Amino acid sequence: MADIRLFNRNFFLVAAGNFFLFLSFYALMPLLPFYLSAKYSADGTVIGLVLSCYMISCIVVRPYCGYLLDSISRRPVYIMAYLTFAAIFSAYAFCASLWIFIALRILHGASFGCATVSGGSIVTQVIPRNQLGEGIGYYGLANTISMCIGPLLGLYAYQHFSFTIIFLGLTALAILGTGIAAMVEIPTRTHTVVKQISIESFFIKSGIRYSVIQILAYVTYGATTTYIAVFASQNMVENLSGWYFSCMAVGLGLSRPFAGKKVDNGNICNLVICGLSIAMTVSMLLFTFHSFPLTIRPIVFLSSAFIQGIGYGVLHPAFNTIFVRLTDEAHRGAATSMFFTSNDLGIGVGVLTGGIAAQHFGGVYSIFGIGAILCAISLAMFLTIKLPREMQ
Repeated sequence: MADIRLFNRNFFLVAAGNFFLFLSFYALMPLLPFYLSAKYSADGTVIGLVLSCYMISCIVVRPYCGYLLDSISRRPVYIMAYLTFAAIFSAYAFCASLWIFIALRILHGASFGCATVSGGSIVTQVIPRNQLGEGIGYYGLANTISMCIGPLLGLYAYQHFSFTIIFLGLTALAILGTGIAAMVEIPTRTHTVVKQISIESFFIKSGIRYSVIQILAYVTYGATTTYIAVFASQNMVENLSGWYFSCMAVGLGLSRPFAGKKVDNGNICNLVICGLSIAMTVSMLLFTFHSFPLTIRPIVFLSSAFIQGIGYGVLHPAFNTIFVRLTDEAHRGAATSMFFTSNDLGIGVGVLTGGIAAQHFGGVYSIFGIGAILCAISLAMFLTIKLPREMQ
């Protein structure tokens, strides 16, 4: 792998496949509340249930997908997951009842979870090992760009087309991504694949403490992305809530490739400390936001978004590389699954506990106060760990 260039044909193909996967995912997200309300007269509680089913099934399936990726050929797992993901978009258009729709959302979440783990595992095979962090950073840009474009594309389609046309259009996008993914030439694994089931078939034991740290760090991310519009409304900057995500995406996009290069130069420890410190600082800043004069609140608000994007853009390739380097290539599927699962669990806990904190512990400000505390705990835990020499 050392003689393979980072920006090779297979890298571009798997990154493009990842882009279309997330583009179709993000394009649908803002439309579902409108669709469920119009089609099934669903209230807020039902809509929340339907949306959570997707994330739960995504999280549950990932460890099993990691085991499959390490036990059999990775190509068929990737293509079948991606193809299933694409087909379900068209199934939405002909869904007769809410219960069938919920079942489809569960299956859709499972296929998305498997496709993301598969793509994340495969990309580490086509990246030179000495540029692993940089490659993961650039690969993550596909998610960032799709996060910017997807919701805008979906909302534009909502204003001009019926839901049937939208679902079929998203099917076409995802099928295009499947076709691109199918062209990736996955290097042959020369090791003997161990198929005996054990705990390490699903989880990397040495990665458990890093998983806890990542979960705590991403609680703030999940709470922010879910409740920032409410926060903005309460602080008289509601017209900027959409720009918050744009500024965050810019920070993510700028920091990921830079952080990836630093990872490859042996700066993982410093990057994680930097990312956790930024997350903690932004949480504290938003926690005290109401004390700022109205005239500078827009500047502080958007600056917080940009800085938060930098923080999590740094953490993403750092944590991803940590999990991959904790094990050998034979267990890379399990390592990638553990990274994504920790990421999603943190975000999910942030979504769930954010609402509870806002209701029972002092309103929306408490979300960020608690987030700052969790980031501080995460940072303290990380400082007690001595990373292996190759990751320092």
